Amino acid sequence: MADSNSLPARLMGSGFTRFSLLPLAITFVVVVCMSLLATQVWMAWRAREVQLREAAQASANLAQSVAQHAYDTIKETDTALVGLVERIEKDGVSDLELSRIHNLLVLRVGELPQLQGVFVYAQDGSWLVNSQKVLLKNLNNSDREYFKYHKNNSDRAPFVGPPVRSKSTGDWIITVSRRINFPDGRFAGIVLATINMDYFRLFYDRFSIGKQGAIFIANGNGILLLRRPFDEKMLGQDISQFPLFKDYFSKGPVGTASIKSKLDGVTRINSYRRVEEYPLAVSAALSEDEVLESWRSDVYIQFLVGGGAGVAHLLPWLSYSETNKSAIKN
Repeated sequence: MADSNSLPARLMGSGFTRFSLLPLAITFVVVVCMSLLATQVWMAWRAREVQLREAAQASANLAQSVAQHAYDTIKETDTALVGLVERIEKDGVSDLELSRIHNLLVLRVGELPQLQGVFVYAQDGSWLVNSQKVLLKNLNNSDREYFKYHKNNSDRAPFVGPPVRSKSTGDWIITVSRRINFPDGRFAGIVLATINMDYFRLFYDRFSIGKQGAIFIANGNGILLLRRPFDEKMLGQDISQFPLFKDYFSKGPVGTASIKSKLDGVTRINSYRRVEEYPLAVSAALSEDEVLESWRSDVYIQFLVGGGAGVAHLLPWLSYSETNKSAIKN
């Protein structure tokens, strides 16, 4: 005769074993899913760092291009001024010499596309000669900052002034000027070259910097000469106390940093550098949000797929657990 307790015992033992191993199996699946999730988080973070690093490199290359363009533009302009100063100080400003200089300046402006005009002012600010085909008279520029600077400073270095509207054309211009001396060293006037702001704007517009990217050029004192996106109200604004100038340019002539702009509140990856030889500073910046936009989309899809896969692996075990619980109760 069979043992009356043998079959129930076997059933109970079998059900008990299955039921006791099930939590371990579920725990194992959860641990695997959590490990995969942790790996995904780490890989997503690494991808973010790579994206930001590549953006920093791109902005650094862009800043280098902007700085080189600014240097080449000012260098060509300044070279013309150096020769003009030497000629005036050596040969004077007689009517015959001024006529020759006029012809030279007309020719020079035609050769250099960035030049809007070249001007020579006497010690009182009156116009001596310039590159205009028809010379304007009875004008005076003694009120301009570049004139005041050279009159009050004896150094012979070039001066890059704040953006101003040309008195002859009304266009926004950037000025580069040098001092003229009498033989005894007294102030004799200045030579001035004007660069049409559109020359820089057209160059900056070639770069793909997104909707919130920015490029700017400022003089050595932190006066904004030009910025993309262009805003006439910002021209000539003092940005020397902004974080980029106050906290970063003071540390070195070249660098990259994520900075929240005081102009529009956008956090950007800024690459900045000072222009060699001339008192200029440039910056090229990419919006951090725009840089990470594709990364965020990828992460969203990855976690959506990963989460779905994890749930798909857990559901059968959870369903099996509930089925076994019901079977035991019954």
